[in-house]
Amino acid sequence: MEHVLKVENLSKNFNDVKALNKINFDLKKGEIHGIIGANGSGKSTFVNILFGSKHIRETGGYEGDIFIDNKRVEIKNTYDAMKLGIGMVHQELVLLGELDISSNIKINRENIIEKTKIFGDFALVDRTKNEADAKKTLLKLGVDINPRIKVKAISTNLKQFVEIAREIDNDKLKILILDEPTSSLNVEETKVLLSNLKGIAKAGISIIFISHRLEEVVNICHRVTIFKDGKIVNQYDKDDYDINKMTMDMIGKEIVQVSKKRKNNARENILSFNNVEVSYGYGHYENISLDIKKGEILGITGLAGHGQEIFGYGLMGLYDMKGDVVFKGEKIVPGDIETLIQKGIYLLPDERKELGLLLDRSVWENLVFESYDEQNRFLKYPVLGKLSPLNYKVIRGYSNNMVEKLNIKVRDIDQKVMDLSGGNQQKVCIGRAITIDPEILFVGEPTRGIDLYSKEIILDMLLELNEERNTTIIIFSGEISELKRVCDRIAVMYRNRVFKIFDGDFESEEFSLALSGRSLEGV
Repeated sequence: MEHVLKVENLSKNFNDVKALNKINFDLKKGEIHGIIGANGSGKSTFVNILFGSKHIRETGGYEGDIFIDNKRVEIKNTYDAMKLGIGMVHQELVLLGELDISSNIKINRENIIEKTKIFGDFALVDRTKNEADAKKTLLKLGVDINPRIKVKAISTNLKQFVEIAREIDNDKLKILILDEPTSSLNVEETKVLLSNLKGIAKAGISIIFISHRLEEVVNICHRVTIFKDGKIVNQYDKDDYDINKMTMDMIGKEIVQVSKKRKNNARENILSFNNVEVSYGYGHYENISLDIKKGEILGITGLAGHGQEIFGYGLMGLYDMKGDVVFKGEKIVPGDIETLIQKGIYLLPDERKELGLLLDRSVWENLVFESYDEQNRFLKYPVLGKLSPLNYKVIRGYSNNMVEKLNIKVRDIDQKVMDLSGGNQQKVCIGRAITIDPEILFVGEPTRGIDLYSKEIILDMLLELNEERNTTIIIFSGEISELKRVCDRIAVMYRNRVFKIFDGDFESEEFSLALSGRSLEGV
């Protein structure tokens, strides 16, 4: 089979840190080639070089040779990569929220009305054709949605499909790089996407598939290459796949899965949503109710666009929520963020780059910001309150301890968060939530894009927060197997309402039916 891509002795340094060390890699036409490795292993640096990332250029470029269709090429920027037929969907989504779905998919490839092309390069865009193309491309991925909806109005799950559609809509595409493409999808959506990716590869497009979900990797990939500490440590052909061996290659140790030691039997509600109304995007939803028990871990899940995030987003003002919300017996106002935070209610959103991080600030600043007013331990003279300077010795000691505890791979705590891998950025977010020590914590997709070992560290820390401090935690996530391990109850959303709440052991069939708004009684 012919090679569409070959890489020889590819190396990259960031200051004194060797991010990649003499990588040799090849990709065949129509192949799905998996790349796996722990956070900070060099995977992102590798694909960022292939896609001409600005950050690679600004830090001295790369060493080594890249060949496309057996011709040596230099990839200096993203435009070079796109001309060579390379497309990439990043772990952190890069869509334009104010534009509609079709405009995002057809960006820089818009259809035009030919008869209006009378002023050189200026012409009117054929919106009808754009929308038809976008609809057709999304259907290839198993998604049926109105292409006129603005991107800011759709869920993270659906945004992932729009990103992929934007790339496969390009008829010049040869190589598609997917960085954690299923991280925001639940089980059913993942099945649909993987099935359609196989069809795209059969049509001749080569795919580099980066994921921490090893079951998906062995399902979809023809070969798998393993990165560790900037080097390739092993490669597997399909007939040799062994998840245990792959894990040992990646991490160097056995993974122990955590689970909740005790069930919360509290009957007291700490937070109740009573027939509230929520509006976001083009949708308005009424009669939405949910009771959250004091000290429990509640999981909320559902298919894309069915509202697993609405309670956290609505309460904290990211969506428009109106109605009766009661916290510890008193009514509270959704969207009054300052009061909510003072009462100990905090949201860690699933879109961490857009809403959860100060990208151009240091690791330590991200870990402790928002905590100065509430926690005297970070103030030099606590008695002075807000007038006190910060106690940098305490802050740096705390931050270094948190970096070690969460296994955050950084040069030092002064490193800017934008320079970290996506998985390490997620761990910084979790670290800040732990620092704030809220009474109620809403957390979206806490393990998205994180390696197997680090997932268990984060889940263990959430359990510790719950068990030792009795923090009430609401996790909205598509990682159903993880929710089953750590949650007291799991609420399934269907059409932006709670369809069913599962408590204790339950049948997988019943749970799967609930995701699509059905029950065993109705089968």
